[in-house]
Amino acid sequence: MLGPAPSPQPLPGARTSCALLTLLTILLAWPSPPEALRVIVLPCYFALLLWFFWTASSGRGLLQGQPMRLVCTGFLVLWLGFTAAAVVHFGELEAYHAAFVYVRAVCERGALFLLGLTLIAYGLMLWIPAQLRAHEVLQRDLDHQTSELLVAEHARSELEHRLVEADRRAILGGIAASIAHDLRNPLAIVVGTAESLCRKQRGPAEIREHTDVIRRNIDKANQTLSALIDLGRPRASAPATIDARAVVQEVLGLVVTEGRRRRIAFAIRVDGRAGRAGTAPRVFADRTLLQQALLNLVLNAMQATSSGGTVTLRLRQRRHGSNAMTVVAVEDRGRGIEQPVRMPQFAPFHTTKPDGTGLGLWSCRRIVAELGGRLALYPRHRGGARVALLLPAAPASAPATTPTAAATTDLEETKPCLGATS
Repeated sequence: MLGPAPSPQPLPGARTSCALLTLLTILLAWPSPPEALRVIVLPCYFALLLWFFWTASSGRGLLQGQPMRLVCTGFLVLWLGFTAAAVVHFGELEAYHAAFVYVRAVCERGALFLLGLTLIAYGLMLWIPAQLRAHEVLQRDLDHQTSELLVAEHARSELEHRLVEADRRAILGGIAASIAHDLRNPLAIVVGTAESLCRKQRGPAEIREHTDVIRRNIDKANQTLSALIDLGRPRASAPATIDARAVVQEVLGLVVTEGRRRRIAFAIRVDGRAGRAGTAPRVFADRTLLQQALLNLVLNAMQATSSGGTVTLRLRQRRHGSNAMTVVAVEDRGRGIEQPVRMPQFAPFHTTKPDGTGLGLWSCRRIVAELGGRLALYPRHRGGARVALLLPAAPASAPATTPTAAATTDLEETKPCLGATS
């Protein structure tokens, strides 16, 4: 948009000249002024005008030229004429010779006076057309610049629209990829369980177990599709104080059949001891979101663990300042985390697996951030990796501080390679 036009700056001495001209005009318009006053004021009047126009045109290319020279010459003629009349008057030369009477009349009312006025008129008559031409040129330039500015504004608007559209597509693509990843996990479990069920003859108890796993994973996929349908509305979150061990057991129940097929064992440890009912810490979180995050982490650990290995889930409760925090860690003894690829682990679409999507850890970090917690990734001695979730154990009675790695020091075997705070 075009801004307001800057106000023109007055010429140097313009205010002073206007004030003096006003004073001289008042003196000339005084009722019945003395003759001596009029004779003195008129040369001063035209001298002031000559000085102003001469200094105004000096060093200014737009005002220099023949029109301004004619105007200045006209005021010079008037000043010389009235100065000569003042000399005749104060020298009382009119009493010596009648010619001085004629000279004074010529200077004040005759040819010299008319010559000065004519020169000023000539200058103005030449100056006005030149200013009109300059105005036309400026107007054309202004129209051209305005047209170019409108074109630039239109191009900028189009570019902003394209950037917004590209950003919208990127967001939708990321959401679609995240939904696809969340659907892929339960479907993979369903496929593996179905293959295990068809591999050999099963008894009624085994069939019920396999079909129960298939049903629960289909329910998980249905929840993901419901979230996709409700994408236009805020995600429903119903945080409550829940048993962390019960949530872990529910997640393991979804993958137990796939673990048997891969010959992978699962272990739950609470406070460094084998978990006993009722001893697990509690967390304040949305049950469905926490299950989704843990399912992603357990599946990642299973994929990293070789046949005959164990995936361990550790539960501990610690205090961080005035807040009670619960640590849920998923550990494996796989290849671990290589130093060159540690930093981008939480970046979306980054993966080291040939068939991976690169959205597992990114999705988990997003979920844990919504739960008001922190997700950290640690390499383990003797190989493997640990992913630790630091979650609030109860509703915060005061503004919670951001959890730090200090609350998970008892789980560390080395410094964390990356942490993600909410």
